[in-house]
Amino acid sequence: MKRLFTIFLIAILCAPTFAQKNKSALPADSVTMNPITQKYLHSLDSLKQSFDKWEYTGADTLGNPYYFYLFSSPTFYAAPIKRSIGQISYSGPSEADSSLGGLPTYLSRPSLDEQIDNELLYVYTSSPWLIVNDEHQGESTDGIRTDLPAEVKPNVKLTERFAQTIETPNAETGGEGLEIAVRKPNFWKFSADFALQFLQNYVTDNWYKGGESNYSLKADVTLRANYDNKQKVKFLNTLEMRLGFQKSQNDNTHKFRTNSDLIRLTNQLNITAVKHWDYTVMLQSWTQFYPGYHANDTKVYSDFMSPFESVLSVGMTYTLDVKKFHFDATLSPIAGKFKYVDRKDLATSFGVKAGKHSHLEYGSNITANYKWDICKNVQWRGRIYFFTDYSKTQVEWENTFNLQINKYLSTRLFLFPRFDDSAARDKNGTYFQFLEELSVGFNISF
Repeated sequence: MKRLFTIFLIAILCAPTFAQKNKSALPADSVTMNPITQKYLHSLDSLKQSFDKWEYTGADTLGNPYYFYLFSSPTFYAAPIKRSIGQISYSGPSEADSSLGGLPTYLSRPSLDEQIDNELLYVYTSSPWLIVNDEHQGESTDGIRTDLPAEVKPNVKLTERFAQTIETPNAETGGEGLEIAVRKPNFWKFSADFALQFLQNYVTDNWYKGGESNYSLKADVTLRANYDNKQKVKFLNTLEMRLGFQKSQNDNTHKFRTNSDLIRLTNQLNITAVKHWDYTVMLQSWTQFYPGYHANDTKVYSDFMSPFESVLSVGMTYTLDVKKFHFDATLSPIAGKFKYVDRKDLATSFGVKAGKHSHLEYGSNITANYKWDICKNVQWRGRIYFFTDYSKTQVEWENTFNLQINKYLSTRLFLFPRFDDSAARDKNGTYFQFLEELSVGFNISF
């Protein structure tokens, strides 16, 4: 292509001279040229004059043909190698081109050629696998490297590679092999939530509607230690501790009474079965911190380890995570429930035979947990617990609405309906129970 371009350029430059030299040899009637021929010769003459005055200014663009080697298909050219070792120089056109007149002197640009050669040499030495063509063979799908396939795949696993020690001597390390230290990923995740809630209601003695002043303080701590190897095994551990006290002006027997008291530990081992489903073994255990009283009554209605309940269940867990909603439910057709009452006088109140401390029963269990971010600062958390031995049933539904004021302040509404026909009926003759708490306080998460 370069030779054809050179021939065409020489033909254009030499056309007027050729016509003048052979003017006398033309017939007399052809010496007088028609206007089209004269206009053509004038154009050639103008083109020649512009080439004579042109000088290289260094203002190259991508249209410069010398950049062809850099932007064409990756090709191996021998000229940069030969010039780098001194076989040929940048002095100008070769003798092979002299037969066609050679390139004009002003087209010989050693500095530009050197820069292009340097770029090509850098690719040849640093990334030879990128070269797919040879200047003599043209396009090739296999490339000029016959000893390498088109795609190189490692035949050693990454873990096996890390387990080996590189024994290749290295001058920088004093000839000693380089040992790679392998650090196993940490699959444990720890977190904690702490909340301190307050509630105050003050009423003077002469308030026209009556009533009594009361104060309450509740602390809520949740600790989590979860293991997830991102493959099949999950081990989830949650410790919940909740303790609240209240002071009533009309309670002359107790200075403070508990209004919220819970210690609950949940251990859950999951093994992935299919998408959204895990095989699960779960242990749930709970009791309370302090004795529980009624207003102006010295009788203890509950205490630490009175009762203590523990449910071991085997089943499957379904988990669903969408944008702002999390739900998991463990369905256990096989479950065993152990109930222990340390105070014998409270045994019958919690479904244990009189004079006994413990009771063991078998049945089925369902435990579900959910969390829904209703809007930016409103969250709803809940827990549903169901156990039956097919003669008695215990159902609990805990709901916590958290209205976040800022990073640390929030308002909480706790609603807790409960049904347990294994316990004694209340004075209204029902097994249904209900607890409601509304408080304002601090929240901290770790």
